[in-house]
Amino acid sequence: MELRFRKTLIFLAATLTALVLTGACGSSEPEDLTFDIVITDDAWNIEGQIIEVKQGDHVTFNIESDVRGGFHLHGYDLFSEVAPGQPSSFDFTADATGNFEIMLHKFTLASDREGGMEHDSRGQGDEAHGGDEAGEAGHGGGEGGTEETEVRLGWFQVFPR
Repeated sequence: MELRFRKTLIFLAATLTALVLTGACGSSEPEDLTFDIVITDDAWNIEGQIIEVKQGDHVTFNIESDVRGGFHLHGYDLFSEVAPGQPSSFDFTADATGNFEIMLHKFTLASDREGGMEHDSRGQGDEAHGGDEAGEAGHGGGEGGTEETEVRLGWFQVFPR
């Protein structure tokens, strides 16, 4: 009876060790991940509203939108112009860990986007968000101004590897 108990104990210990090593040695190499994002009616098609990756992963966003504007990944400060019928794409390495907001900045004019610094119809500079850091210009502008609406699409989460 004691021999049978020892064999069972050794088997359980070996199984537990294998499970621990499998979990610890998971995918330690960075992965190439592609996310096909479709924005319709101020929402995207990402389940749970969260994109999860690990630090070091190479990420590609392929984006389609039913409105003109800018797709903005906060924290990484990545911005891509989107428009109906004009797919957009960008890629990057997820080097910073944490939770980062993803916004859609809807613009009323095609010129109301970043490009380093572009000018509106009055010849004044316009930042990526349609105005200054405080968000004053570009939010409701009058004649020749810009109109912008921000929509939170979801979150980009980067976990340590």
